[in-house]
Amino acid sequence: MKQELTPFTDYLIKRKETKGYLFVPYLALGDPDWQSSEEIVDLLILSGADTIELGLPFSDPSADGPVLQRAFRRSLSHPFSLEHVFQFLEKISRKHPDFKFSVMAYANLFHAGGFDEMLKRLYALNVGGVIVPDVPLEEAPAPAPNRPDWIQFITPTTRPERLKAIVSVARGFIYLVSLKGTTGQSGFTLEPLRKTIQTIRKQTRVPVLAGFGIRNAAHAREAATVADGFIIGSRIHEIIEENLSNHSVMKQKLIEELKGISP
Repeated sequence: MKQELTPFTDYLIKRKETKGYLFVPYLALGDPDWQSSEEIVDLLILSGADTIELGLPFSDPSADGPVLQRAFRRSLSHPFSLEHVFQFLEKISRKHPDFKFSVMAYANLFHAGGFDEMLKRLYALNVGGVIVPDVPLEEAPAPAPNRPDWIQFITPTTRPERLKAIVSVARGFIYLVSLKGTTGQSGFTLEPLRKTIQTIRKQTRVPVLAGFGIRNAAHAREAATVADGFIIGSRIHEIIEENLSNHSVMKQKLIEELKGISP
């Protein structure tokens, strides 16, 4: 039986067909400030992003390494609330009405805003998928109309029977964690996960995007060839951190880096 695709999955598949891979940058909102975040979103879209993973800063980010932890601290050093996030999304969705965003947040923020209410509001603001790393498969909300897709993770330690269960409900895209540990580590390779990716592809058309540790063009090429594309975040925030005193230089460095990373 032909698999029924969600609108967000269909959107990503069509974008992949255009250039052969999916490019998904991650941006911790509010680092170093809201205006810069808006300008960086514009820059990422012009640089060919297919969706942007907008990270909501959190004080205890269990899946994130030192670079993103520092980015979150910079964000939270300014006034920050869920209403700021919705106001930001309203602004950028008006500017980019045909672009689908993703939102990454920890469960506490969804509990604070109310899961159903948060999902409804995000969907209305061009958010196609949500990524909540500390909510397991068994506790994820059931799919519902007019809600973003709930993005599932597969890791190097995912057992075959669990992988099958995850793939059976996957929507939007599958987030393939390339290594054990937190974001931003070195030593990226998908070689140990080739068979896992092949198994996933036999069961679903939902794109597989590799993340955690992608830092250069060689990593991006491998992810674009072995998987369906790549997610890059820590390297973006390293550039932000290195150029906090000069935002014009920061944006130019990001443009150069993203050109250099293209597969």
